[in-house]
Amino acid sequence: MKNPLILTLIATFALFGCGEKKPSYEDFLRAQKQINEKQQEILKQSDELSKIIKEVNAKYPNTQIKLDSSLGLSPEQEKKLSEIIQKESDIGMKTMLQKLIDSDKKIEELNQQIKSIEEKLPKPYVVKKGDATRKVAMDYLVEVQKLSKEEAKKLVDQTGLFDEIVPGNYIYLYYNDGVFGAFVTQGTAKYSPQVYKRAMREKRENEAYERGLQEGQSATFENNRASDK
Repeated sequence: MKNPLILTLIATFALFGCGEKKPSYEDFLRAQKQINEKQQEILKQSDELSKIIKEVNAKYPNTQIKLDSSLGLSPEQEKKLSEIIQKESDIGMKTMLQKLIDSDKKIEELNQQIKSIEEKLPKPYVVKKGDATRKVAMDYLVEVQKLSKEEAKKLVDQTGLFDEIVPGNYIYLYYNDGVFGAFVTQGTAKYSPQVYKRAMREKRENEAYERGLQEGQSATFENNRASDK
């Protein structure tokens, strides 16, 4: 009996046999490039939002604004922001708040543009808990496209795939006449692959820093103990 991942892949890509037009590889690469550029711009806008939000929260500690990952501000956060703007009398702060609103709108526009591009692509595989990009790609090539494991491995090895994925991300897969392509987008998840990758990197760096701090404190304690003897 086939595992659920393979059954999902077969069901997802069965549409190609039912008259759905497959894009050319050039169209696939063009869409990948456009989406990656827009996701990078979203990351840039998110960074701008984060900086402004820190200053706003410093002035209004009782009304904390939080960034809803790369989706921008949630409706609840937008409501809080509107309440702050109504109360604010400082021109400088009003200008800053306007920048926050502009960045949030830009993120919303970019996400809509990404959705428009995705609508022209074949149906993606939706990431589930426990999935790995490499396994999804391998199963797609072996079970759907009927390549040997050796052929599939060679193609997957040549493709730069994001390892950092979360449930809800979309994996777009393409294969035709020996040509394979794959890329990951945010999909319905809270985090795009780029945002999640950066968050995981920062988490590892913070953990390494904490370990180093603890080891340094332990070493100092042991040295002091040795000196007291």
